[in-house]
Amino acid sequence: MTAIERYFSDHQERFISEWKEFLSFKSISADPSYEGECEACAEWVQTHLSKMGFKAALWRSDFLPVVFAERKGNPSKPTVLFYGHYDVQPVDPLDLWKSNPFEGTIRDGRMYARGAEDNKGQVFFFFKALEALIASGVDLPTIKILIEGEEESGSEALHACASTWSDQLKADIMMVCDTDMLEPGRPAITMGLRGIAHCEVRVYGPKMDIHSGMYGGVVLNPLQALVKIAASLHKDDGSVAVPGFYDGASEPSAQEIEMVKAAPIDLKHMSDFLGVPLAGGEPRFEPLVRRGLRPTLEINGIGGGYQGAGGKTVIPSFGMAKLSMRLVAGQDPQKTLDKVAAYLQSVAPVGTRVEVGDLAVGGPALRLPVDAELLKVAERAIEKGFGIKPVYIWNGASIPIIPKLAQASGAEPLLVGFGLDQDNIHSPNESFSLRQFEEGYRYVCGFLSEL
Repeated sequence: MTAIERYFSDHQERFISEWKEFLSFKSISADPSYEGECEACAEWVQTHLSKMGFKAALWRSDFLPVVFAERKGNPSKPTVLFYGHYDVQPVDPLDLWKSNPFEGTIRDGRMYARGAEDNKGQVFFFFKALEALIASGVDLPTIKILIEGEEESGSEALHACASTWSDQLKADIMMVCDTDMLEPGRPAITMGLRGIAHCEVRVYGPKMDIHSGMYGGVVLNPLQALVKIAASLHKDDGSVAVPGFYDGASEPSAQEIEMVKAAPIDLKHMSDFLGVPLAGGEPRFEPLVRRGLRPTLEINGIGGGYQGAGGKTVIPSFGMAKLSMRLVAGQDPQKTLDKVAAYLQSVAPVGTRVEVGDLAVGGPALRLPVDAELLKVAERAIEKGFGIKPVYIWNGASIPIIPKLAQASGAEPLLVGFGLDQDNIHSPNESFSLRQFEEGYRYVCGFLSEL
């Protein structure tokens, strides 16, 4: 056993106990009724980091508090900024949970609780790795820690204040552990995240629901108009039909495509798990390229008219659909959203009125250069710690605040997380295995020691 491994073994029971404390806070940022729980959780994180020897503070604004902590280290080494979040998703539906979502419960080697993985579990293995390194006397760089409380609800404080706080955030490397790996024991470096924007389209017809026998064939049904508009969003080849949607979008390079193909992902298993063929998007690209390196426009929900039991023969007065777009490097989220909104209004059939509302931009895409020196450092650390090369993946999801934080801090992002599909993040019975926790701990110890 190395000193780092021995420290984990000797202190594992305490780690688990403290982890359960962290998980006990109902820090649901999307629901204002939990604001007090979020405040208490932020204070707990501040106190915990202070006990570890960090100078920790709560940064306050008009939003939920942000925890910032710093520990000075070797000035000849690159300064590291670690980003994570203490807020969690709502727990609904509660009746599907097998145990209390805010009482960490270990079953079959997995910790079950809301936030067990996303992101309290991955934040906490970083804390414990730092504790072990400090106790072992490792020559560490200056470490800065930024833990926000609104990642699950829009990162409002950081969007509003990141540029104001930029001097304190200055760093060379930004470590993020809020992503996934492909399989246990096989760490993955996330090379990119897609940007995101979304809106709601409402198609109005008659001023009230009307009798389909009296007016069918006379008045245009707004639901019929809505589905026609929705169907027009894509061409037969799977590409988005909105004029200008792809403006600025960078094509995946040959090297990126080869790196994606090299990832040991079983597409048949993915298809079997989902219960459908992988038929979405542009078939000229491989499914994994489509997932991480191509933009999309999706219908997230659609509704209107009667949806109760039995029949009700009406022409509804309106229909609605919620849309989201995942964007790639080079696309301007606001301009792309504006083009989608303009298109939706331009195709409104006679006899309807189209309104586009709830327009929101999450953030732009993040795409790392494949030849970045930082990736080589991470690869060496992973090879030493796990005896295997990491996998390189492009994640189709978004962490919208990362590009803004990278800009404000001047730091180069490094995204290595230890989540797995079976963790059920955002769903009932979220969990994180003790093995994943230890793997994350080993990675952080190895990477920071490699600097």
